[in-house]
Amino acid sequence: MLPNQNSFVNISNNGDLNVSAKSVAEAKIAIKELKLKKREYALAKREISQQQKLIRAEYTNSVRQKGSKFIGGGGFGRLVRTVQTISRDVDRRTLAQELAPLEQRNNTIDGIINAIEQAVLQLEKFIIEKS
Repeated sequence: MLPNQNSFVNISNNGDLNVSAKSVAEAKIAIKELKLKKREYALAKREISQQQKLIRAEYTNSVRQKGSKFIGGGGFGRLVRTVQTISRDVDRRTLAQELAPLEQRNNTIDGIINAIEQAVLQLEKFIIEKS
C-alpha cells in the first residue's frame, strides 16, 4: 500500500500504526480511513485463508490416494511399513512448512486489525472529549 500525503493513517510493513489527527474533523476522517484499512486487511486475511484451504485440500487428496499401509510380510513387511511411515511424516512436515508463512502473515494481519480497532476507539474518545 502506497503512503498517501493527505492521509492521517500510516501503517508500516511490520504492522506499526501511526495516526496523526489533531482536530475533531481530522479524527473523523482518520476513523473513516481506519475502517477502510480494516476492510482491506480483512480481505487479505480471507485470501490467505483461501490459500490455506487449497494447500490442505491438495494434502487431503494425496492422503486419500495413498491407501492403506502394507500388511504382514514379516521383516520385509516391517521395512515397507517403516518406509511408508517416513513418507507420510515427510508429507505432514511439508504441509506444515507450506502453511507456516501463511499462518505467520495471518497473525500479523490480526495484530494490525487489533491495532486499528484500538486506534478507532481512541479517536472516538478524542472526539467525545473535544465535543
